Formats: sequence, structure tokens, C-alpha cells
Amino acid sequence: MITEKKLPHLIKLLDDKEPATQEALKLEFAASSGDVSNELTALGISLDLSSQDKAKLTSLLLPARRKTLMNEWQIPAGGRSAMAEDWDSFEYHLRLISDYLHDGISLRPPLSDVLDLIADDFSNNHKNAPISANQLRLWMFNDGKFSGNQQDYYLPQNSDLCWVADSGFGNPISLAALYMLVGRRLDLEISGCNYPGHFLARIYSDNEMQLVDCFHKGRLIPAQKVLAEHKEISINAKVAIAGHASLGDILWRFLKNIEHVFKQSKDPASCEADIKLFATLTKSLDR
Repeated sequence: MITEKKLPHLIKLLDDKEPATQEALKLEFAASSGDVSNELTALGISLDLSSQDKAKLTSLLLPARRKTLMNEWQIPAGGRSAMAEDWDSFEYHLRLISDYLHDGISLRPPLSDVLDLIADDFSNNHKNAPISANQLRLWMFNDGKFSGNQQDYYLPQNSDLCWVADSGFGNPISLAALYMLVGRRLDLEISGCNYPGHFLARIYSDNEMQLVDCFHKGRLIPAQKVLAEHKEISINAKVAIAGHASLGDILWRFLKNIEHVFKQSKDPASCEADIKLFATLTKSLDR
């Protein structure tokens, strides 16, 4: 365990070129929780770290964050189909992914608090008025609070919901998941549409099914109109529009998105973790 008393001494050794020292640092940080943000903030060190030291510290903390991710991942024995509509489990696993993709050194609130704050902010802006999934769509996306990260689409942090909430940028599935989880706190019906290549959210407005493209300012896409007028779309696309994406399916697609992160890291341990996480979600498919 890395204490506030020990941490300053470890920080001073980051630039030490001695191989034995660097190996000792690896072992020390690998035995931590993978997150020393509270300790750094309490000591007032975080603002004094150079960008090089921050990058090195994040790298040293990565194995511990990976270990935490693997140890706390708790998919039911039946895989993704067994998750059904377990929203608590869904949010729990997205929090694990967020914590893993975090740098481990910058202080931030946990995912549940982040989602509560967004829901409270929306409620405070809509006092004494009925609320709907469509109103939340307009407030979150049409007004520009959250939008697609078109400049850096493959940035790993696009799958970190805490980072997405703080920066306002994300990829299609992270923005849709944020929309769904905030809506859940407001008792609004918002589900997912596992559209090939571009994840969408699904709501009902004026008793009509609407697809929501959270990446592109929350634009509405009438589901029945797409099915009736776009005969060229694939069978998989039609099934996705007409069907229902379970929370397990959405989590599986989340992992497919961060698969790119694992592969780009060129780290055997990350690739092994990737394989193990996917295995927990596909167990039921192998039977």
C-alpha cells in the first residue's frame, strides 16, 4: 500500500535511471490500487508534476489498475444474456472500465456521483415542468453540452464515462450510455440500439419509436421511416432497429470499442485481459 508518507519519496525516484530503482518502483506501484489521486491531492503534488512524470506515473500505475479491473469484474455465469436488465451491474462494470482508463493521478468523483450531478442539473433546469426523454435529449446534445469527439474518435478516454462527462466529448456508445444512465435516474425510458458501426439510443416521442444519434447532436431518426424507406440497409441493421439491445449486449460492444486500446498498447498483459473480459460475456454463447 502506498501511503501519503511514502508517496513523495517514490515521486522523487521517477527520474532515477538506475535499473534496480526502476524495478523497485514498478513493484511498489503494481502493489497499489492503481489510483493515487487522493494522496497526490492531499499532498499538493499533482500540480507540480511535469507532463513526463505524469505519463510515467500513469504507466507505473497501469498494472495495478488492470489487476483491479480483472479482480472486480463480476459478470454472471451465463454471460451477457444473464445480465438481462440489471442496471446496477451495467453501471458497475462501466465504472470499472472508466477507472481502468483513468490516469490514476487526477482527482475526480466516482461515476455514480457524476451521473447524479448531471441528472440534478437537468432537474434544476426543468423545475415545475413535466420531463421526458426527448427533453433530456435536447438538453444534453442539441444544446451542445455533449457531442461526438470527431477530432479524436479513437482516443481511449472516449470510453471513460467520467472523462466523457467532464470533457463533454465521447464516442457513439459512451454518449448513448451516459444518456441512458442519466435517464434512468430520472425514471425516463431510454434504451440502446445496437446499430452496426454506429451505436444509437432509442426513445419514444409522441408514441413513435425514435432513434437518437447522440454523436451528432442527438438528432432524431424515426425508426419506422428508416425501415420503410431505406431498403438498402443490411439485415443486421434492420434487426438492430426493430430489436432490443440488452445491457449485456451494450457492455459487450463497449469492450469491442476498447479492444482497440488494448491492441494499440502492445502490452501482452492488456491483450490477455481483453481476452478474459470477452470470455465472461460470451460464455452463454458457447453452450
